[in-house]
Amino acid sequence: MKKIIQLIAAVLFTSTVFAQEFKGQWKGQFTDNSTTFMGWGGERCDYVLELETSGNDVTGFSYTYFNDGGKRYYTICRLKGKLNKRSGYIEVTEVERTKTNVPNHIRNCFQVHKLTYFKQGDTQTLEGSWVPAPNQEGDCGYGTTVLSRRVLKKDAPLYNNATARTVKPEKKPDTKTTPNFADKNKPVAPPVATVPKPVTPPVERPNPPVKAEPKTITPPVVKNDPAEIKQRPNVALDKRNNTVIKTIQVENESFKVDLYDNGTIDGDTISLFFNGKLILSHRRLTDKAISLTLETDDSKDVNELVMYAENLGEIPPNTALMVVTDGSSRYEVRISSDLEKSGVIRFVHKPKSTQ
Repeated sequence: MKKIIQLIAAVLFTSTVFAQEFKGQWKGQFTDNSTTFMGWGGERCDYVLELETSGNDVTGFSYTYFNDGGKRYYTICRLKGKLNKRSGYIEVTEVERTKTNVPNHIRNCFQVHKLTYFKQGDTQTLEGSWVPAPNQEGDCGYGTTVLSRRVLKKDAPLYNNATARTVKPEKKPDTKTTPNFADKNKPVAPPVATVPKPVTPPVERPNPPVKAEPKTITPPVVKNDPAEIKQRPNVALDKRNNTVIKTIQVENESFKVDLYDNGTIDGDTISLFFNGKLILSHRRLTDKAISLTLETDDSKDVNELVMYAENLGEIPPNTALMVVTDGSSRYEVRISSDLEKSGVIRFVHKPKSTQ
């Protein structure tokens, strides 16, 4: 009996471990616990990891942000590392500084982050410690790291639900009975007795003759709302590079797209372009889905959806989790955009063969 219990526990542990997914974006902070290290503008810095995995190999980028003297500084580094899915352990090392605005008088060191995967409810975390990368001069400090992201529930009622697109007519509540669950917060109106109004016979009055005037047809003047112009992203003035993140093959002419903030809700705001047309303007990403139904243009070989970052939120870059539902097929894509580049998802329409 003891062996059976141990075997069940081992199976559960293995299934939990292999359900871990390190790929994607993790947001949080690292803290300097040393007493002699002076740099990074303080003891705590915002920290973001964008990870790609292939087997046990890890690549990607790190983003470090801190404030010093009333100014916001950042450093972006390329990184590489290893992971062990069985133990839920990952170690990444910053190896190249790709962009920074940190002045020379502030110490700017490469770091090694040694993290362990945890999951509680809908939240995944990477927690552990950091140390300086080898072969660096001077004191770079050491400390702890805590990063997290939200897990998207696959059993949400919006997904793979054909009735989600159907708008049903509202059913008027019966005032004589208790309203249904959907109307439980609405007050029940008591029946109101109607008093018949007295009918007054119309008084006939002679109408004076009206001279008919010729009608002048004036074309409507279309005025652009200044607020709308202000909110519309000016792509002509603010050209950005487009980075293709993924190409998805869809079987149906129309498909559903749901957008969420990927990770911490930090005020990311986006606009969307589909085949060059603005379909969504200045919408803030949250943990509630922004739902769209898109239709492919069969005159095009490829249909492109571009996510344009209107800001970088509190923790750059601007990131979104996109869930694409094509009939019974479902895809998750993490899109990252900033003020220099926009993330692009390509859709290719290939109907399912009837043979």
